[in-house]
Amino acid sequence: MLKKRFLAPVLALSLLVLPGCLAGPNQLGRSWDDWVNQRYSENAWLHGAVFQNVLPVYPIAGGVLGFLDIMFLNPFYFWSADAWDGRGTAYGHSETPESPRTIDSSF
Repeated sequence: MLKKRFLAPVLALSLLVLPGCLAGPNQLGRSWDDWVNQRYSENAWLHGAVFQNVLPVYPIAGGVLGFLDIMFLNPFYFWSADAWDGRGTAYGHSETPESPRTIDSSF
């Protein structure tokens, strides 16, 4: 009986906190994506074909960093500021790859 009485509030609190884990700037994941994008523009064979597909180093590292975002950084940013003022914390992309070819994303 005591377990059921304790379990219901814990479950309700978990459901309320969960959106804060998924929402957020995803700082580690986006930093990783920027870094991989920079490396890909330098050498598409090595960083695109080998480390992303043949040896899935980049996807595994990205998954770990995304998990850390969900567990630690996203809840911090969401519950410390974003939830109270209604505005999100934007991630500032730090690098633009130096490449003669860039995809125009303004469509």
